[in-house]
Amino acid sequence: MRRLPLSLLTVTALVAGLLVGQVDRAPVAQANTPDRVISGWMPYWMTSPGRPTGVDSAVANADLFEDVSPFWYSATARKGGGVQVKLNPNFTNGEANVAWAMERLRAAGLVVMPAIADASGKGRMAKTLADPALRGQHIADLVALVVNNGYDGLDLDYENFAFRDGRASWDATQPNWTAFVAELGAALHAQGKLLSATIPGPCDTRNRCGDRNGYWVYNLPGIAPHVDRIRIMAYDYTVNSVGPIAPMDWVRAIVEHSVTVMDPAKLQIGVPTYGRARTRTKAGGGYRLTGVCPSKNGSSAERRAYRSATSMAAVTAADIPELLATYGLTDADVTWDPVRQESSFRYTKQVDWTDSSGNRQTCNAKRQVNFVGPDGVLARTQLVGQYGLNGAALWTVGGENPAQWAAIRSYAQSLAPAEAVVSIDATPVVVTGQPTSVAGGVTFNGTAVADVPVTLEFQPAGSEDWQALQVANSGADGAVAFQIVLPSSGRVRLTVPENGAMAASQSGAFDVAVGATVSARAKTKKVGPRDRIRVRAIVRPAQANQKVILQVLKNGTWRKVKGARTNAKGRVTIKATAQKAKKRWTYRVISRGTGGIAPGISQEFTIRVKKR
Repeated sequence: MRRLPLSLLTVTALVAGLLVGQVDRAPVAQANTPDRVISGWMPYWMTSPGRPTGVDSAVANADLFEDVSPFWYSATARKGGGVQVKLNPNFTNGEANVAWAMERLRAAGLVVMPAIADASGKGRMAKTLADPALRGQHIADLVALVVNNGYDGLDLDYENFAFRDGRASWDATQPNWTAFVAELGAALHAQGKLLSATIPGPCDTRNRCGDRNGYWVYNLPGIAPHVDRIRIMAYDYTVNSVGPIAPMDWVRAIVEHSVTVMDPAKLQIGVPTYGRARTRTKAGGGYRLTGVCPSKNGSSAERRAYRSATSMAAVTAADIPELLATYGLTDADVTWDPVRQESSFRYTKQVDWTDSSGNRQTCNAKRQVNFVGPDGVLARTQLVGQYGLNGAALWTVGGENPAQWAAIRSYAQSLAPAEAVVSIDATPVVVTGQPTSVAGGVTFNGTAVADVPVTLEFQPAGSEDWQALQVANSGADGAVAFQIVLPSSGRVRLTVPENGAMAASQSGAFDVAVGATVSARAKTKKVGPRDRIRVRAIVRPAQANQKVILQVLKNGTWRKVKGARTNAKGRVTIKATAQKAKKRWTYRVISRGTGGIAPGISQEFTIRVKKR
């Protein structure tokens, strides 16, 4: 073992209590960090302190998320023409809720790209984009929204082209939409921001894709070069009747076509975390109702009862277990379709209503729920690895069944490169200005990794930021060594970058205390009992007003004599009273820790008290 100088050994004793439990010298295997395979949208009603499920879900699983898009904003019609972007008017206390949500999402390290919904009405957005001046104003408004609020980017969810304007408008709209996306992408990228576009799929329900099939107005290959993400809403296959939410052959057709016309690394495939309950129809048409049922043409109360029995109802995947329990069902009553890779179950809904004569009647509606639960979400997420996609975008984040996360995390870890084991060792206490050694090693799957760049990083005491100090390549045995002068006390660690099948990895953090150097001497070495003594001390690094203490050794214990403070040059003269007993007394001067520098101690010196 290398022998330490006396002053350093004493400093070690002074700061040892600060280091207990903080030194990590042994190689520590770290859990394999999962690949970021998930994205998605959070409805505004799941992003407040009163209803935090969307934010809670994203934060709890932040290691899996590439990004997240809260639905906070709407593009609405502007008086006089064009559109304006506002917080959704239904989002009560929107500004306060956004601030609360952003604080939590940022603390979790999430990339936040709020979604903008087109709520401008039929044809308004198409007319806005067709007018260069109005289009330019809309682009300026969107960029200002992102920059002024510190968002990472935004997600366009302009669905009116597809679902309100009509197919006859698409030939005129497509080039204006494409120009808008290109111009907005350039403007956001100039600010270092991201652009995502959410679009309906390019395939029809017969799996015919491209050309003028599907929702071709959104020009998938034309906008792809100008955006960072394209999210395809691969769901709502069936809306107005009983049927699947997102049959897997259709979803796969969307993916297989899309990756031929755009970079797969930009594509996020939309994944439903919801279901729809509908009243099952007879083979010949009509609703399957039994008992005495209301008419859709009756009184207002009767019409409400009819709608209750027959209307489609949406249900989140998170609500499925409760819905099953409500109707006395269990998981055994749920059918998994291995072809469509989604689930369904049936139940009977009893609707009690009052007829025109005031009599209570009972109607039984045979209902079916089609939904995508944890198994279905996993099956669609696995398309990420199969086709090299950017991620799976959930609608909704917060509406999913929490049981899905364990399987997705396991899958994401299987995609991610394995991490190396990086060890570190260092001297726990050093003197300021003197070099210290930091050593380590890199192994991967139990084998030494040679010639990989290893970075020595330093985190000053009291700071959250890590600084890169030196880089060295590992040797044939995986070992690496550094000689470094640390500016203050703090922590050191070693990091290695991603290298082929090896993920970026880092060691544990190692605490190092940097102690001050203190020199001291007595101005008068022989004095009488109780005479005045003067001791000059110098502390390095020099700091004004640093406290130093003159100590004397009595019966084997160091006792305080007098305290003082240094000037800006680190110098001080300590004035004190000599001991009473006549003999040689041993003294020293210590400095208190300050400014990231640990305590320091001088060499010992003597003052002789003699007879007058």
